Amino acid sequence: MTKATFYRLNLLNPRNPDFCVLQTYPEGMGLKSWKLCRGEPVPPEEYPVNAQILMSDSEPGMQVPDLVSNTCNLLIVSRRVKEAFEAVNQGPVQFLPITIINHKKRPASNDHFIVNPLGTVDILDTKASKIVYLNGEVVKVDTYVVDPQKAQQAPDLFRVKENPEAYVISQRIADGILKFDPKPTNMAASKMEPSSP
Repeated sequence: MTKATFYRLNLLNPRNPDFCVLQTYPEGMGLKSWKLCRGEPVPPEEYPVNAQILMSDSEPGMQVPDLVSNTCNLLIVSRRVKEAFEAVNQGPVQFLPITIINHKKRPASNDHFIVNPLGTVDILDTKASKIVYLNGEVVKVDTYVVDPQKAQQAPDLFRVKENPEAYVISQRIADGILKFDPKPTNMAASKMEPSSP
């Protein structure tokens, strides 16, 4: 059995200080914002027309990279990354357009998207992974170890069952992004090792 390779995206990685870091959800979503980072579908009537996220004054970076760091566990990417996802992914995903507004209240980008993979995928070897439980519920996952048998059925872009705020891409998506010219900006990921037989 061939071992599929997957990578967990880092949404708040060490970065060029010129890159922006967002600290809020789209304006106008209110209490429904949680759906964007937990894999719940967002109906059209709940997503604001001309949705915007404002840069925070506490984060001075102004440039908008291919993967936008943020503290809200949102996967925000440029159009070319979105298209790399779409080119190979077979799983259910929402791509929601977002305009990023800079500190001067002007659009810094109107060509980015919030990516919302719907649902979760059971891919971890829970015995080999380091998972913290409290009263039977997962509190956090410290180490992600892939069960090779489960991985055979996984899509190319998904959330992890034990932590829906963990976004995972396949080697096929990674290969597509690595071919970008110019190179992708602010993209960082951790390889998820497979468990031993």
